[in-house]
Amino acid sequence: MAAVTVKHVSSSENRPAPALAGVRVLDLTHQVAGPSATLALAFLGADVVKVVPPGDRSSYDATPFYLNNASKRSIAIDLKSEAGHDLALRLADAADVFVENFSPGVVDRLGLSYDVLRERNPRLVYAQIKGFASDSPYANFPSFDPLVQAVSGASSITGDPGGPPMKPGPDVGDTGTGMVAAVGILAALYQRIATGEGQHLELAMADHVATFLRIHYGWPVERDLDTPRFGNGPPFLETTAPSDIYPCPPFGPNDYVQIHCGNDKQWLRFAEAIGRPELKDDPRFATMAGRGEHKAEIDAIVTEWTSTKDKVEAMVILGEAGVPAGAVRTTGEVLRDPDLRKRGIFVPVEHPVYGEVPIPAWPVRMSGSPVTVTPPPEPGRHRAEVLRDWLGEEEG
Repeated sequence: MAAVTVKHVSSSENRPAPALAGVRVLDLTHQVAGPSATLALAFLGADVVKVVPPGDRSSYDATPFYLNNASKRSIAIDLKSEAGHDLALRLADAADVFVENFSPGVVDRLGLSYDVLRERNPRLVYAQIKGFASDSPYANFPSFDPLVQAVSGASSITGDPGGPPMKPGPDVGDTGTGMVAAVGILAALYQRIATGEGQHLELAMADHVATFLRIHYGWPVERDLDTPRFGNGPPFLETTAPSDIYPCPPFGPNDYVQIHCGNDKQWLRFAEAIGRPELKDDPRFATMAGRGEHKAEIDAIVTEWTSTKDKVEAMVILGEAGVPAGAVRTTGEVLRDPDLRKRGIFVPVEHPVYGEVPIPAWPVRMSGSPVTVTPPPEPGRHRAEVLRDWLGEEEG
């Protein structure tokens, strides 16, 4: 089969089309992992059509749906009906990418398996996202983000030394899997340029998290020990100090600054920045190993200084001096950051319940691929235009 390319058309003389303009994605995903993958493609300019069941729309007004489905179109289809199944097949015929994250076996029972769709559309890139791989002994187990973080090792390295395992805050099992799935889809689309054919992609959340811990396998490889929990310290620089979070006024639950001196130069800069130049000549602190041995003394010195500065002030003073430091910010503080809004990291969209709300957009800034973020779709809102644009049909 001849190589197939997607034609990119500039929207104006001076404004190029987005990177994935012309790429059609049929989105049969739900929850977080699947929608995160198709969201990334939408932010890169793909035409993502989200298939939703007809009827109750309460879940689509919920904030999680809004946070994971911007810049998509929507069509309501009863996949269990004969007419709905036929429509899904015809949309898959017109698609470049098909993404699903149903429970194991569901897509086969719906008659939308890879073998069925590939027979009709050999160019189709067919992506499946599951909790566990299809050939895993746990393939049919139910799964969700905290579970896969536990079985894949992430929880075992999170928390305080001596404390119990803890689920990491970010949903790396869900959103992280979606991002990796998007990378795989992009690679398959690129390969299709040469081969003219699509392929089947499978990504398990548990497999993604297991590989995401990459650097932490140094402990069992190099020391034949399980990687311990380090709290707020770094996993491979356990002899380093300061490397922790330190309290700042007004001493609320999130009034802390993270400080890390990872080498001798940063320690010398730190001593100058806090007005304690004599620390540079203290033999106890002359080496990284020495500073690690005297961590308690250094932490007391750092805490004495941070207790006189708010977290942002401490971050600025140290950052300007070349010392790694970061204020511990809440999600609300990040969401309200005017710099992030100005640069388009958060974009305001209209929410049916909360009015105008900012949502996270795409963090990669591409000079030649502008994309306008649009609000998540009303369920089924775009049926007529999807039928026209994808199938050349007029509803009626």
